[in-house]
Amino acid sequence: MKKTLLAVALAPLCLQSSLVSAQTTTADETMVVTANRFEQSAKNTIASVSIVTKEEIDAIQAKSLTEVLRRLPGVQVVAGGYGQTTEVFVRGTKSAHLLVLINGVRIGSATLGAVDFSQIPLTGVERVELVRGTRAAQYGSDAIGGVLNIITAYQQGESLAQATIGGGSNGFYELGASFAGEIGNASWGKVAIKTNGADGFSARKDPYESDNDGFEQSNAVAEIGTHIDDNWTVSLQGYFQDGESEYDDGSSKSGAEAENSLYNLASHLKYSDERFNSEVILAYNEDESENKFDLSSGSKITTDRTVAAWQNHYQLNSNVDFGGGLEWNREKVSNSLSRYTDDKRDNMALYVTSIYHDERWLFEGSARTDDSDSYGRNNTWQLGAAYHVTSQVQLSANLGTAFKAPSFNDLYWPGQGNPDLEPEEAQSAEFTLQGQHELFNWGVTWYQNDVDKLIAWAPDALGNWMPSNINQAELKGLEAIVGFDTGPIRHDLSYDFLDSEDKETKKELARRSRHSGKWNMSYLAEQWQFDLSAIYKGTSYEDAINTQKLGAFTLFDLGASYYLSENLTLRGRIDNLFDADYEVKSSYNVQERSYYASVTYQF
Repeated sequence: MKKTLLAVALAPLCLQSSLVSAQTTTADETMVVTANRFEQSAKNTIASVSIVTKEEIDAIQAKSLTEVLRRLPGVQVVAGGYGQTTEVFVRGTKSAHLLVLINGVRIGSATLGAVDFSQIPLTGVERVELVRGTRAAQYGSDAIGGVLNIITAYQQGESLAQATIGGGSNGFYELGASFAGEIGNASWGKVAIKTNGADGFSARKDPYESDNDGFEQSNAVAEIGTHIDDNWTVSLQGYFQDGESEYDDGSSKSGAEAENSLYNLASHLKYSDERFNSEVILAYNEDESENKFDLSSGSKITTDRTVAAWQNHYQLNSNVDFGGGLEWNREKVSNSLSRYTDDKRDNMALYVTSIYHDERWLFEGSARTDDSDSYGRNNTWQLGAAYHVTSQVQLSANLGTAFKAPSFNDLYWPGQGNPDLEPEEAQSAEFTLQGQHELFNWGVTWYQNDVDKLIAWAPDALGNWMPSNINQAELKGLEAIVGFDTGPIRHDLSYDFLDSEDKETKKELARRSRHSGKWNMSYLAEQWQFDLSAIYKGTSYEDAINTQKLGAFTLFDLGASYYLSENLTLRGRIDNLFDADYEVKSSYNVQERSYYASVTYQF
C-alpha cells in the first residue's frame, strides 16, 4: 500500500517540492516532460512548473481538474457547480491563453478558441503538469499564460486493478474502475472508466430559473503498447468523455442543457538510446458541443483536429542538450445550423531548443516558426538563464514571446466574422529567486506579460457585432511560495499579487483578484491521512468598467482517508467547511458546504 503526503511541486528547477512518500524522492530526481517537450530533470529547466501526481489527486479527493488547478500558485479559478462554465486565469491571462494538452497532444474547440475546463475529467490521470508563463516557442498558439499537460500514459512497472464507488451532496455519485499492468514480457495495457453526476443546485440566483441544474458524465481512458526491442516502443492511447450539463440561460422557461463530447486517439512511435530520443506522434481528436433550449435542439458545433509531430532530443555531452521537431495540424469545424465562410485551416511549424548546464549556470534557448494558411506566419522565441548564487540559492530569468490565433468564430462566423484579424501577441519576462534548504524551500517570482492586439467583439457603425484587434492588457505580478514540515505535517503556502490592467481604460480585468493565497496541509499517521486546504481570493470586479465589486472570501476544504487494509480505502471530504457565503460571478450561485464519501477496493 502506498501512502503519500501531499506536496505539490511549486517552484522550477531542483528547488521543486515534489512528492514526499515512504519511498522518498529527491528534488533532483523529479522529471518533467512539458517544459521543453522531452523528459528532463526538473533541475535542468528554468520554467515555473507545478506537478501533481495521481497519489496527490487521490489524497485531496479531487472530483474535477479545476479542483486540482485552484490549489496551485499563479492560478485563479472562477466556477460554480460541477459541469458549469469555468474560467481558469493563469497569471491573469484568460482561459483561452492556456494551452491544454492530453499526453502532449493539443485539445480544445477551434470555434471558441478555448477548452471547456468543466468537462475535463480526472479518469486515468497519472500526472498533471502546469507550466506558468509563455511557452509558444515550444508549442505555438495559445501558450501565452502557460501550458497544461494532462498525462494518462501508463507508468512502467505499474500493476493495478481497483474499483471506486462514492456519493455526496446534491445527489452526487461516482462509479469507476481501472486496470493496468504488464502483458507478457514486453507489452502493457491500461483501461480506466468512470461515470459520475449530480442533481446539482440552481446555477443562477433569482429572478432566473430556480430549478436544480445537474450534470452527468461518462469517460474512459485506454492504452496498449509494446517494446519492439531495446530501442523501439510503440503505443496507442485513447481518451473519451461525454457529458450533459443543465444551466440557466436567463430566458428559457424550462432551462437549458449543454451536451459535450471529446475523444482523442494518439499513436506514439519512440526510439531511444543513451543520447538520442525521437518520437513520431499521429493523433486525431474531436470536440463537439450542442446547446438545447426549452428542450429544443440547438446548433451542434464540432472541431476535428489532426496532428502529426516529430520531436527529437539529443544529449551532446553531460552539459549540452539539443531538441527540436516538426509539427503539422489541420483543424476543421462544422455548425449544424449554418456554414462558416471557411471551415478548414492547416498549420506547419518548426522549432528548436538548446540547453547548457554546469554546476553554476543553466542557459536555455528556443525558437519556433508557425505558418498558417489562415492567419499567416508567426515567429516566437524564448531565452532563459539561471545562476546558482550558492549551492542552495538560485537566481533565474526568462524572456519570451507568444501568440494566440483567432478562433474560427472570430474569423469566419457567418455574417459577422472578420477574416482580416491578426493573432493576439504577447511579450513576457520573469525573474525568480529561490532557495532549497534542509528544513524548507522557498521562491519569489516577479513577472510581466504585455498582451497586444487582443480580439474584442463590438458593434460597428451599422450596429453589427464584429471582432477586431483593439485591446491591450498589461499583467504584472509576484508569486511567493514556501514549503516546510512541522513534525508530520507538510505545509505548502503560496501568495500571489496580480496587477491586471486594460491599457485603454486603465481598469482592472474582470474577475481577477489582486491578492490571492493558498495554504495546503497534509498529515499522515499510521492508517490515516488528512488534507486541509485554505484558499483565499481577494476582491475583484465583475465588470470591465470596475463598478461592480465581488467581495473577498476564504474557502476551507477538509479531506480524510483511512486505509482499512492493504486493499480497502475509505475516504471522505467536506468542501466549504465553514459554509462561507461568497460570490465568484454576479447573479450566480455557488456550492454551499457539501459532503462526499467514497470507497476504493484494490484487487
